Amino acid sequence: MLPWNWPFFVMARKVAASLITGNTCVIKPSCIAPNTIMEWAKMIQKIELPAGVLNIVCGSGPIVGNALSKSPTTGIISLTGSVFAGQKVMEAASANITKVSLELGGKAPAIVCADANLELAVNAIVTSRITYSGQICNCAERVYVEESIHDQFLEMVTAKMKAVTVADAFSDDNPDMSALVSKAQLDKVSEMVEYAKKEGAEVLVGGSRSSQFDKGYFYQPTLLTNVRQDMQIIQEEVFGPVLPVMKFGTLDEAIALANDSEFGLTSSIFSENFNKVMHAAEELQYGETYINREYFEAIQGFHAGWKKSGLGGADGKHGMEEFLQTKVVYAQYR
Repeated sequence: MLPWNWPFFVMARKVAASLITGNTCVIKPSCIAPNTIMEWAKMIQKIELPAGVLNIVCGSGPIVGNALSKSPTTGIISLTGSVFAGQKVMEAASANITKVSLELGGKAPAIVCADANLELAVNAIVTSRITYSGQICNCAERVYVEESIHDQFLEMVTAKMKAVTVADAFSDDNPDMSALVSKAQLDKVSEMVEYAKKEGAEVLVGGSRSSQFDKGYFYQPTLLTNVRQDMQIIQEEVFGPVLPVMKFGTLDEAIALANDSEFGLTSSIFSENFNKVMHAAEELQYGETYINREYFEAIQGFHAGWKKSGLGGADGKHGMEEFLQTKVVYAQYR
């Protein structure tokens, strides 16, 4: 079952592992973004796979997704989607104790230490936040910056966010960022930022819907400061181009703040000190930790979340094993 963001990439990582391990599969595209998968289906028809090996069924999650999850013939349900969708799949799968592999939401923390390469950190974090308009579960969703460099970091990240270009995705201008996927998503992002303002957050860049476009669901690249750990904007997934920044004193304090989340998908740390980054990599309660680089996984790794970010995972040998079952045979001959 596929999400509306990165529909082809997510489909490929699931289908490839499924077919290589000898399974047939049913693909359910997102209702919001099915076209890429349907165009791919036309291409697949040309390679003459046996009938029934690959199947595509379109429809809503509550109807089609629920039926597939409840089916006694389903061997594994692999879903990339929201926590709510994952909970519904688990409920439906429980009828037959069907195995589930779930990649759900994220609230990725980025820790920036005083000994970090600040230019690298700013570039990586902003790029992560604005890619696909922030609609990626891997993206940096909150930043913790060491006190001694906090003001310098804010100055640099403010300039970087102000320089982000925004335009239609099909524009010849090759913008850094485009629109959100739907009005519902635009409303959600807008409401979360407005609530953060009421809670005391200060807007350094953006902070509202874009008024320069006649159509499309555009939200300004937004930078927030004066935020607290208990704020909604720090605790809940935004899934939009909004970056809240907090300061910290010690690395262990930063790690504790980063781990204070119901999500556990991706995290990052920026530091030139090997001992610091290895300590953080050990202590951060996330399936992935990126060190001095942008948030994007490698196909040979294992993309898997902890806590409410999911069960199981994809890619690498561990992702392949999701589609296998272990069988032991004991034989004795006299």
